[in-house]
Amino acid sequence: MRLTHDLGAELLVRAGRLRRGAGYAEAPPHARIELARAGAILRLRRRGRYHVHASAVVDRHGRAWLFTGVSGSGKSTLAYALARRGWRVLGDDGVIIEPEAAVGPTILAYAWRESLWVSAALASDFPELALVDTVPLPGDPRARVPVVMPWARVAPVAAVIMLRQGADDAVERISAVESLAELVRQSAWVLIPDGSARQHLDGLKRLVEAVPSYRITHSPRQLQEIEATIDALGV
Repeated sequence: MRLTHDLGAELLVRAGRLRRGAGYAEAPPHARIELARAGAILRLRRRGRYHVHASAVVDRHGRAWLFTGVSGSGKSTLAYALARRGWRVLGDDGVIIEPEAAVGPTILAYAWRESLWVSAALASDFPELALVDTVPLPGDPRARVPVVMPWARVAPVAAVIMLRQGADDAVERISAVESLAELVRQSAWVLIPDGSARQHLDGLKRLVEAVPSYRITHSPRQLQEIEATIDALGV
């Protein structure tokens, strides 16, 4: 399979290996990173491990909570709010699930190690952000900076949570069908037709059938209250 970046660089996925294609060596670093990420996701799913576009944190009981939603919905921010309270991070912009490794209905989630990118504008809520000695991403309207927190390697998934911002806080249980549709919208990798797309879709389907899914609409209050909100779910 040939992956082609918008800037023209190519990465080849052959026999489970990644090989540089035309224009790869000359491409800017961000283009090479994006291609390598896509290639790694395709390699993993041939081994029965599937990428989910979500941030994820592990609670004090050793269970993973997956936060998904559109860009700017609060995935990284709420993961960071929980990490500050002692939860461990599994991923900022993605995690890997492995349904076949599970015992019974449990779905395992593995770390996709990246720094949490949190808006420096939240220093009034998270004072330590004012001390981060990193320049925000150029052109990023959210002025995000990378923050390193304690990591977890693998954990069973407790629930999938769809996030959106709002003036008022609200929590609702959603169906597996609605949850699956949202995960597919947020995880475009599942649509890449490499022969393992159906298995990737089936993996996401097993995930939402195995664990409950919720939609949380959150106001800025959840920066301090998200742990209590999750505890109240009683999962």
